[in-house]
Amino acid sequence: MSNNIDDAKEFAELVEFFEENESKKSRPKNQSPEKAEVAKTESNTTNPGTPTQYALYGPGYAPTTPTIKTLPPGCYDICVDNRCCYAVPALKPSGLLLELPEMRSDDVIKLVDTFWNSEKDYKEGNEFVVGGAAYKAGIMIYGPPGTGKSCTIKIVSNKLVERGGTVFYANVNPHIVMSFLTDFAKIEAHRKCIVILEDIDSLINVWGEATYLEMLDSAKTINNVLFIATTNYPERLDPRVYNRPGRFSHVVKIGLPTPKAREAYLKAILKNYRDVPTIVEKSNGFTIDHLTALVNAVYREKKDLNNELERLRTLFRVPKSSNETTIGISAGG
Repeated sequence: MSNNIDDAKEFAELVEFFEENESKKSRPKNQSPEKAEVAKTESNTTNPGTPTQYALYGPGYAPTTPTIKTLPPGCYDICVDNRCCYAVPALKPSGLLLELPEMRSDDVIKLVDTFWNSEKDYKEGNEFVVGGAAYKAGIMIYGPPGTGKSCTIKIVSNKLVERGGTVFYANVNPHIVMSFLTDFAKIEAHRKCIVILEDIDSLINVWGEATYLEMLDSAKTINNVLFIATTNYPERLDPRVYNRPGRFSHVVKIGLPTPKAREAYLKAILKNYRDVPTIVEKSNGFTIDHLTALVNAVYREKKDLNNELERLRTLFRVPKSSNETTIGISAGG
């Protein structure tokens, strides 16, 4: 027992000695221990989430955490708790982002660039039109699963972030999204942002069509915003969602990749082009996802090319080609 007590005492003495020495090392020369403790306390209060100041709250004051004047450029999820709506940094779009030839992705990118470059014409007017128009727009992107809609969104998002803008993923109740955007527009009146409504048909199933129509219409009071919605199943959308220019002024279909697009994709990810002509010839109707799965199976898992072509065609239903698709949306540019 005495050995245990002695060990504990020695351990405590060593810890005390170590802490005293570390304190002396970290303390600036000629600074008293009391001032060092104050400095340490002040340093700790800058941790995120720790109240450091007061916010004006009605007729009084409420403790609040450190504040910043502007959001750092980036992508954010809009969230809510029992106190407020807030933005949480999301992972920046990554991976192989390709602008393939003969794909409508390029049309979307051009539409986005044109809109961002038209700010002065919207707000101040030009020799043809008066200013003061709401600087907002909406783009609906549709097409079969796996054709590149998500990749297109990542490309335009990265471009805006590089320009200092922000991207918001709107996966919560539209009323919450609108509440956050309204506050965002008051705080950063001149900041450009994109609001992503990915798989809008699924979002409508969860939150209801009326709430999205209300959000898209009420957003006219907010400037510098571009809504981008995607859907794999446009036939599930009520025409009221897209047949009104004030909601989505552009509707773009990203269909199945053409032979030229499939060739460009394969040459971008393969080091040896030996099999590219064969794959392009035998992959008619394949999506980008099909081609990715093929490359992984054949060149990473060392499986037989022809067997994998047949397996993928059998296992995963190839979407209808563009000229076989019948839907009620006009694929305007």
